[in-house]
Amino acid sequence: MSPQAPRSVAWSDTESVAPTRIDPVAAAASQVIGGPLGRYAGLARHTARSAWQPAAAVLVGLSSLTVAFGVLQKAHCFSKGWNTPDQFWHACYSELPVVYQSSGLGHAMPYLPGAQPLDQPLISGLVMWLVGLAVPDGSALVQQQWYFAWWAVLITTIVMALVAVTVASVPGAPWRAAHVALSPVLVLAGLVSVDLLGVLLTSVALWFWGRGKVPWAGFILGLAIAAGSYPLVLLVAIGLLAVRSGRVGAWARLAGTALATWFAVSLPWLVMNADALLSVYRTWWRASASYGSVWMVPALLGHGLSPGVVTALAFAGWLAALAGGAFFALTLDRRPTVAEISLVMLLIVLVTGKAVPVQAGLWLLPLIALVGLKWRDHLIWAGVEATYFVAVWLYIAGLSKPDRALPPGSYSLLLGLRLIALLFVLERVWRVARSRKPANQPVSADEVSADEVPADEVDPLAGPMAGAPDRVLFRLG
Repeated sequence: MSPQAPRSVAWSDTESVAPTRIDPVAAAASQVIGGPLGRYAGLARHTARSAWQPAAAVLVGLSSLTVAFGVLQKAHCFSKGWNTPDQFWHACYSELPVVYQSSGLGHAMPYLPGAQPLDQPLISGLVMWLVGLAVPDGSALVQQQWYFAWWAVLITTIVMALVAVTVASVPGAPWRAAHVALSPVLVLAGLVSVDLLGVLLTSVALWFWGRGKVPWAGFILGLAIAAGSYPLVLLVAIGLLAVRSGRVGAWARLAGTALATWFAVSLPWLVMNADALLSVYRTWWRASASYGSVWMVPALLGHGLSPGVVTALAFAGWLAALAGGAFFALTLDRRPTVAEISLVMLLIVLVTGKAVPVQAGLWLLPLIALVGLKWRDHLIWAGVEATYFVAVWLYIAGLSKPDRALPPGSYSLLLGLRLIALLFVLERVWRVARSRKPANQPVSADEVSADEVPADEVDPLAGPMAGAPDRVLFRLG
């Protein structure tokens, strides 16, 4: 049956958000299960409170299959061990078993005096240590296998929770969470590191903020900052929107609670062994450009930049993100959503950072879902990420066997292509934000299928800023 004929729809109407009706890629992909929703078919009606639950149930189940494909992608290393350079030739590297073995996580608690150094943020490092306690004695290979297996179970649980939180964050368009549940990026990078833990905490914090529960949002965001530094970008993004809406007081409570939580969690370890806790930040400060960074290209061409210069450029990137975010938040006639400005700022920080690891794509997935990026655009970006995923491992493996290496020039080209893909996502988000229409303005189904994606009048993550009139707005030209 053909897709439903054009009609006026509103994104808050749960009957109009069937993905096969609003996204050509979703409609094409649905052919494997019977095709798009038909002309005369209707979605079951639910109360506003429960409308998102069927989508959540389906996507949570599918997300576990996506992680399973990720486990299969690491199958060679699981059977043979994570050995250099073999793990790179087969593109199955994961820092989880590697760090477990190199840092003695099965023994002394990290960050204590006398323990082996662990260059991980506090929450991430402690969770890695706790998982290590469940690993039985055995050979190095057996211990690696057990540690990876436990993490596969934990990451599956984290991803399922992340999908549920994403669905609950946009109950008017719950199928957007498929950008998390079914992303190829999740298959490739989900089991590379512990980053999904911080992604989940950040998403939960945004959900609490969207419900106006500022203390809880600040508490969870503080834990997220203790698990990884990128949530600071989202904290600043919310602050810029708070300036526009005149809700700076609510944001100050959010920021104060988050920073107080980070300090309270970190204080015991700061007292016992500050050097160990701060080593991850000190390492970043002293490091030169690393894999994925645009600042690494000069080194690949034989003219490397000093660590001090790279640090200054990375700080300049944060300032550029702040300036771009301020322009985005304070000049558009229509107030951007929390997800839109967060994604724009995070992309700028990534493109200008000291390193852009393969798992950085995981930071973007929930925001891409909340923004409602078209699947075509998602797959273009994910395809470039997959190409770079293979390229970076081949280049690293070639450092051990130069005769089989990916040449520096080829790696530089693919690195640049990846950064262009990130900028492509930024441009699409900018286009989405500029083209959004008020919820009370009729939108035809033809418009919904176009590149310009309308969104709800009320940002589902606005929280205390919802309904507030603009207090600071600069009109250009």
